[in-house]
Amino acid sequence: MFKLRMFCVFLLLALAGLWGQANGQQTIAEDLAARQTMAIRSAGRFALVIGNSDYQHAPSLPNGKKDAAAIARALQNLGFGVSLILNVSHEAMREAIERFSRGLRPGYVSLFYYAGHGLQANGTNYLIPVDAALNRPSDLAIEGQRLDDVIDAITVENNTAILLLDACRNNPFTQTLSLSKKSRAINVGLGLAPVDAGRGVYIGFATQPGNVALDGDGDHSPFAAALLKHIATSEIDIEILMRRVRADVMEATEQQQVPWSNSSLIEPGFAFRPDPEKEKSAIQNSKPAMESNAADLEFWRSIKDTSDIKMFRAYLAAFPAGTFSEIAKDRISKLKKPKAPRAKAPPTSTKKTKPVVAPALAPNRSSVSKPPTTTTTSEGRCRDGNITRCRQNCSEGRRGACRMLRKLGG
Repeated sequence: MFKLRMFCVFLLLALAGLWGQANGQQTIAEDLAARQTMAIRSAGRFALVIGNSDYQHAPSLPNGKKDAAAIARALQNLGFGVSLILNVSHEAMREAIERFSRGLRPGYVSLFYYAGHGLQANGTNYLIPVDAALNRPSDLAIEGQRLDDVIDAITVENNTAILLLDACRNNPFTQTLSLSKKSRAINVGLGLAPVDAGRGVYIGFATQPGNVALDGDGDHSPFAAALLKHIATSEIDIEILMRRVRADVMEATEQQQVPWSNSSLIEPGFAFRPDPEKEKSAIQNSKPAMESNAADLEFWRSIKDTSDIKMFRAYLAAFPAGTFSEIAKDRISKLKKPKAPRAKAPPTSTKKTKPVVAPALAPNRSSVSKPPTTTTTSEGRCRDGNITRCRQNCSEGRRGACRMLRKLGG
């Protein structure tokens, strides 16, 4: 009996040791996974997820908010900092996008996922909030959210931007706006229109341009279900992942729905679950680059309005391959060009100029006429008609001489 008890004690101790070892290994594995997740998150991976189901002026989409909630959980498990918003009004959607955009920094990964109604009008895509009525074509600009504005908001300098849009679902707004008899024509089409992706941007659509995506009869739409199936695949680039999503959606919809994408991603691409070692190396390499980009931008902002050529040369010395290096070189070449001299007006003198007086010439004695000599003869008298004598006598006050002078016409 004693031996049996001792055997049971040893057996329990052995089992406890095995459980402790297994539990310790599980704890270590969970801790490692948590560390890897935190490492990925520290690289700056953030997502804004919006799901609309309960529309006030249109039939509800049962899977809109369920799809968004499931995608948000998957992204959180992959290390994203996630903002999840369900059944958003136009004002709440605008504020959420602005708040998300203000938190982004150069080098971050920004992801935007939307499930709900969307449409295109005159080639412009709109995401539809739950409070939109859209009774008139002009309501689109007021009540809808332009997709182009979303792309601009989540795209910052040197970042990777991902947009996944399950917004091509059939909706009554398309028919309402198409039948609207207004003076200004509006061309409302099915699904969403093609969108050009800028540098470092990937846009994934639930279906091809101009087509309608299905909300689905199950727990998720065909697009969301396929995305959830493949999103956690380790070390797979998003381009390859979305091809697998496309194949699953086409099979589930009997080739009626073909997911579409537009990408301008550059190396090293993007993976939802990258290799931890590669990601760690990428984080370490990205920090100096991000710091250099921030210093580059700050330096340029401080000199961009100056006309001092030395400042642009200092920028090129600090950042030879900087973002604004070509602009700096152009400024330097323009500042080097000599400016054409302006014609100066003659200075106006405030001093008064004295008239120049020519020196008086010495009289030529030979040319000076001598006064006529007066004679005392009778022929020289005034009464005899001598006009010179009459003038002399008249000047002396002799009236008779003055009368005679008048007679003589002098």
